[in-house]
Amino acid sequence: MAKEMVKQDINLLEYPLWFQDECEAKRTQTGFVWRISKEDGSGKEFVLKTSFKPPVKTDLIFLLFLLLESQKQSWKDEIRISRYQVLKSCGLGTGAPWYERLEESLERWEEVSLEFNGVFYNGQEYKTLHFGIVDSWGIDEKTKLLRVRFSPEYLSMIKDTSYCRFLDFNQIKKLRSPLATRLYQLLVKTFKNRDTWEIDAVLLAEKIPMKQKFPAHIVLKIKPAINRIYKYTDLKVTVEERKKARGETVLVFTKEAAQPKEKPLEKKAPPFVMPENEDFKRLVSMLPPERQRQKSLLELVLREFNEKGFDFVVWNIRYANKRAIGNYPAYFLKSLQGNFGAVMQEEAEVSQVAASKKTEEAKAKHVKIVEAEAKENQESARVQEFLKSLTPEEQDAIDREAFAKLPSFVKSKMPFEEARKGNQISFRSFVRLVALEKLKARETAPTAPQQPELSEVAE
Repeated sequence: MAKEMVKQDINLLEYPLWFQDECEAKRTQTGFVWRISKEDGSGKEFVLKTSFKPPVKTDLIFLLFLLLESQKQSWKDEIRISRYQVLKSCGLGTGAPWYERLEESLERWEEVSLEFNGVFYNGQEYKTLHFGIVDSWGIDEKTKLLRVRFSPEYLSMIKDTSYCRFLDFNQIKKLRSPLATRLYQLLVKTFKNRDTWEIDAVLLAEKIPMKQKFPAHIVLKIKPAINRIYKYTDLKVTVEERKKARGETVLVFTKEAAQPKEKPLEKKAPPFVMPENEDFKRLVSMLPPERQRQKSLLELVLREFNEKGFDFVVWNIRYANKRAIGNYPAYFLKSLQGNFGAVMQEEAEVSQVAASKKTEEAKAKHVKIVEAEAKENQESARVQEFLKSLTPEEQDAIDREAFAKLPSFVKSKMPFEEARKGNQISFRSFVRLVALEKLKARETAPTAPQQPELSEVAE
């Protein structure tokens, strides 16, 4: 898992911004003031004020994630994000109660104001700073996105400081224990420039703070917290206790030196063995030439071929060949995962059906033309036979009827006899038309009953 490092000013790690005791925080609903004053009587102090429930560890997780999102967006003071994403990224539930808890958390941080009265150290001097954390928040009615606006002073203080440490957000989530989380904040801050830290057990309990007042009780709680930090974070710290006077115990925290990572032995991967399968070889031949010897790609093709078959792989190769720009293996893998080749296959099938239909239509049209030409040739032959069988008088009558059907502008330029003798094309066409009509009329006319001969009547 990639590290999600969120920046924190060291002053925000030194002083507690949240309660460890959730039950006590729930009981404090009408406001709370938390003061940590210097014992020298100088009046310098840290003050946390709220008119609502004080934040607890869950609220710290929400705040760190939202701050991390602002950090990723170049420290934007207003971010918009889905509530589901916040809950999911914080490792919490996504049911309705958690949506309500997220909104309550934003209300808690909105009501918090911090006062560093002469105790804010910027790495050079102590200063006085007052600021809030969340200025406003809301939910967009249309998009349902969460809108959070941070206090500009709070955000710029973290953004601009060089007196800071980075917390691994994922490791903070894994700690779970409020005491381990608060102790982790102090240790991260303290081990900025040292490997050992000694502190009186009672003083440490006041800095955290803890309910326990006696060293024996404090140590009993600190050791499990240290074990948890050691297990779930990169901060490898151990703790030992050293007795001073009666009733006094010093805790000695020691940071282990980072162990150099051993380089794993390089193992040469065995060469790819081409299966003796003609379908698989066809798939390989369809890959871009420069990819046909790429072992990882060939293994991917073989795996998908064995699991899902030739057609599945071939269409996804075709899709990747057509669409991939740049990183071919990544695009091919994405195509396999989404089966984008299926869309291409469907389009090809639709085009094939359309082409087949078009071909069938063309064939049918050609058949009709051939049949029409055959019919025309047949009728033309019949007309010729019919015309040859006519008497001169019948031929003359047909010629005259055909001439009468000619357009007037043709008849005005060409007298009847000239048209007939000149074998004029339009005239001949009308002659064939009239002859065809006569022929069809003769063929469809009812046959006249045969008249009896006179001899039969006489009898």
